[in-house]
Amino acid sequence: TSVNDYWDSKIRSMFIVEYWDDSLGNSRLLFSYDAQRTVKYTGESIDINYRFKEINFSFKAKIYDGGEYFEVMIPDRSLKEDPSFPIISITLLPYLNAGRVGERGYIVIPDGCGTIVQFNKFFGVTTLEKQVYGDLTPSSYDINRIPITLPVFGCIKGEFGFAGIIIEGDEFCGLVMDMAPGNGYYSIGPKFYYRKIFEDIYRKKRITPRRDNKDRIVRFYLLQDKMASYVGVGKVYRDYLLREKRVKTLREKVNVHRYLDPGVIDIGVFMGIKRGFQLFDPIIRLTSFRQIGWMLDRLKDLGIRANLILTGWEKSGFEGENPTTFPPFDGTRGLRSVIEKAKGSGSFISLSVNFFEIYQNSRDFYRRLTLKTPVKLPLEQNTYRRGFIICPQIALTKFQRFYAEAKRIGIAGIELRRLGRGLIECFDDEHPASRFDSADIYSKMLSLGGIVEGGCSYGVDMTDTFISVPSSSSGFFGGESVPLWQIALHGIVRYSFEPMNLRKDFDYEFLKTLEYGALPNAMLTYESPILIMDTFYRDLFSSRFSDWLNDLKREYDLFNRELGYLQYEFISDHRELSRYVYQTTYTDGTRVIVNYSNREFNGIKPLDYKIIKGGNTR
Repeated sequence: TSVNDYWDSKIRSMFIVEYWDDSLGNSRLLFSYDAQRTVKYTGESIDINYRFKEINFSFKAKIYDGGEYFEVMIPDRSLKEDPSFPIISITLLPYLNAGRVGERGYIVIPDGCGTIVQFNKFFGVTTLEKQVYGDLTPSSYDINRIPITLPVFGCIKGEFGFAGIIIEGDEFCGLVMDMAPGNGYYSIGPKFYYRKIFEDIYRKKRITPRRDNKDRIVRFYLLQDKMASYVGVGKVYRDYLLREKRVKTLREKVNVHRYLDPGVIDIGVFMGIKRGFQLFDPIIRLTSFRQIGWMLDRLKDLGIRANLILTGWEKSGFEGENPTTFPPFDGTRGLRSVIEKAKGSGSFISLSVNFFEIYQNSRDFYRRLTLKTPVKLPLEQNTYRRGFIICPQIALTKFQRFYAEAKRIGIAGIELRRLGRGLIECFDDEHPASRFDSADIYSKMLSLGGIVEGGCSYGVDMTDTFISVPSSSSGFFGGESVPLWQIALHGIVRYSFEPMNLRKDFDYEFLKTLEYGALPNAMLTYESPILIMDTFYRDLFSSRFSDWLNDLKREYDLFNRELGYLQYEFISDHRELSRYVYQTTYTDGTRVIVNYSNREFNGIKPLDYKIIKGGNTR
């Protein structure tokens, strides 16, 4: 009763429709509360037909009762639009379980590792919107931003709440969070895009012409009591993956890929890079195959089994010529020899490759291979080097040829750099690809490679190992970081954060690895990284193998040996025991308590931890 007619209609609406008004050169909103509607019960669903006379648009919403959940579906065939008013998006149930400022509750968003936004303060903005699997506008793309990684969200209020899972259409969906100022409510809802707004070369707003013809489905699980928390939201998504998507657990995957054994640590080995990118520029060698053989001997002496993921092994070194091709700069014979040596010591050899970017100095660079914007221009990517993005269809073809050769040599796994950081779409007339196509293609590539950099879950049923998973949220929504990603996927995949030798705050990030159930990893070299200080790659500030052996051994003994059995367990609970003191509980009863504070807590010193398993305390 305290809001105006606009907000009243918006709050009461089950759906919000956004359409393009060419006369304004911008989009407008319509609310289902103001639409003509008819309701029919079919025996298995409630069908609601909406008609918006203003723009001659109609669609159907089908609502199914699944017992512990209800499911909302928008069949694509039900959308009838006027060409003069093309549809941009439809937002579903945006104010379900919405909470007022001061009420006990919070919003749950899978931003990075996950974040919760409490109903406790006013913000300076009313609405925040972020796209699942990477914020993509058709004319620009920043792969270094932390994305929304899972197709799940929730809202908890008191002893009740819900977990929403985007069953169909997550590839082209966003999450919209309202925060108190405009209407007095905190709320969250999924926003399905059918087209996107972009700016052309004259900075005039336009919309993409094609409309994606996929059904959209969201399932809302109702939560109460102990399940009404961010932990419950993560558990619901995990159970959905196991029961309905038939995703295998890590224990099952180990039987197929032995390098997934918890007793194996992932170690990146940086081999070489060019100082420049001219044809005859020499490669600066930080590690040779002979030196990798020496590393394997040292690891064996220390009782460490490792999966060595070789980076910069390509003929032109790290990010020299993409997409990646054989042979290695140090010779195929040398690669075969270290593979055999690794097998003899219980270790493995994998390769890190880039089939996401392509550079103009690559031998097979053609403009037609690159991703195109809606104005048909190649999209330049702002990363280490200003390369272009490969169209997904072309990347798949090239990767399949590479994979066949890698397996003949005996490679254990292949890390696909950047492929877990977000989805893309291509508007080239010869090889168009929507985000749905990209997700399908990348999943096929991940099913072969098994290892991916980034935390986006569109290939979770195909992926064994996630490298460089976000250990925090992006901060876009505010709030506080929680391990939603880890609650959902621990025990299903193995994952790690930034390499231990590149941690910015060593003690804090060590505890974060312990709290979130991750495994340690490293990026090491034989020579000192000072040799490449004049190149474009500046991440390796400390990486010499001999300098990090003691730390590597200490973390291997703790995470891989002593706590390795926990990799097969699910996270059953996570909570804050005291300010900056957190406890993670596993399904076998093991509890891990970490103390980030500057005070002692129940005998746990500042920046220290305690592990309680089976009644025994360490």
